[in-house]
Amino acid sequence: MIEYEKAIDLFAAGKKEEAAAALLSLIESHPDCADAYESLGMIYYKMGRLDEAIDWTTRLAAMRPEYPMAHTNLSIFYMKKGMKERAEEEKAKAVVLSFGGK
Repeated sequence: MIEYEKAIDLFAAGKKEEAAAALLSLIESHPDCADAYESLGMIYYKMGRLDEAIDWTTRLAAMRPEYPMAHTNLSIFYMKKGMKERAEEEKAKAVVLSFGGK
């Protein structure tokens, strides 16, 4: 998807705000683009906007419950916020999913 690639190129060029805006626009027109949700969560994380990172990654986990990276990223985000117990819960979910569990 060309819009996604443009957003990633913006991020790679250090234009985080523009990349986030491009991903939000992409999600608006393609609400099923899971890669956009994951990337948006990571961009917000890199910007220090943890609540937004958690919000978009939680949406990804709801959209793709079988996707372990959503829970891995949530674990990282929660740990960064000092929410160790919640981080461990998300890490456990990621491990189970990575072994084919539900």
